Amino acid sequence: MKLPPRQDSLKWSAYPEDVLPLWVADMDFPVAEPIRKAIQARAEGFLGYPPREGDKELRALLLERTGLQGEVAFMPGVVVGLYAAVAAFTAPGHGVLTQVPVYPPFLSAIREQGRTLLANPLKETEAGYRLDLGGLERLAYASRLLLFCHPQNPTGRVFTEEELSALAQVARKHDLVVVSDELHAPLTYERPHIPLARFLPERTITLLGPGKAYNLAGLPMGAAVGPKPLVEALKRHLPHTFPNVLAMAAWKAALLEGEGWLREVLGTLRQNRDRLAAWAQEMGLFHVPPEGTYLAWLRMPFPKAASRLLEEARVALNPGENFGKGYDRYVRLNFATYPEVLEEALRRLTQALTKT
Repeated sequence: MKLPPRQDSLKWSAYPEDVLPLWVADMDFPVAEPIRKAIQARAEGFLGYPPREGDKELRALLLERTGLQGEVAFMPGVVVGLYAAVAAFTAPGHGVLTQVPVYPPFLSAIREQGRTLLANPLKETEAGYRLDLGGLERLAYASRLLLFCHPQNPTGRVFTEEELSALAQVARKHDLVVVSDELHAPLTYERPHIPLARFLPERTITLLGPGKAYNLAGLPMGAAVGPKPLVEALKRHLPHTFPNVLAMAAWKAALLEGEGWLREVLGTLRQNRDRLAAWAQEMGLFHVPPEGTYLAWLRMPFPKAASRLLEEARVALNPGENFGKGYDRYVRLNFATYPEVLEEALRRLTQALTKT
């Protein structure tokens, strides 16, 4: 087991050494060997400005592997795309729709640019998290933009064809632009990911990136794919930067040669997911095992849960309140680590929870 060097890792350096960090969403595993070799080979070559449109082979690969169609715009990460979408398709004071709980940059992209959050909470059921299509219908009249997350962060929900089709009908009826963050698309378990754009091609911009599935967060890279008029509008609000040549080389190697590594990693993640789910059941905690991502969303028996567990268990988790109003009893736990690390974290959490 080789953990990242503390000085090189935000995840492992943000807290004192006695804290186990299961928070920020990257994996503790080294990158795939073909990706490492591709980065090294590219670093030994020409490192001048690339074409502004990026690597043509990578663009073609993305369309081929995802089944998406349309224009491709590279950008320095998916979060950049969320901010650009809010700027491109709304004006200050306008409402922006999203499901909560949700990855915090969805909320900050709305709040920091002077827009109004129209929160459509996911339905929390014993069978799992579900889209509230009735609530979406009621809010849709007040917005032109829906920011969607699929697979969903933090709940790990992978939405079904039926749900995506129904959402597409609402979006089409209310003339919504939908920006769908599908960064975790390769990280699914029992049910494969289906792009939302399959059901709403004319109104969907899909955001993609290699950072989560191939553990390349330190090489920020993303892409927006969709109809040319929408992507061109988005591009006007993207930073005026060139695509990162090392990130493009890494992403291309991931698509061409990373499948075996990803399959092996998914096996480890599935085991960790199932171990965590069994533990949550033993502890009597509400938890729906994620269908995708390597993130678990857990409801604790007390408020300000992440702060309390950091203090009492010395385990760093993401505070639920960062994912939307009313979620301070929840925590997000990143289980993309070695089984021994997860076991030690669960031991510590058990001790803290049984004291209450």
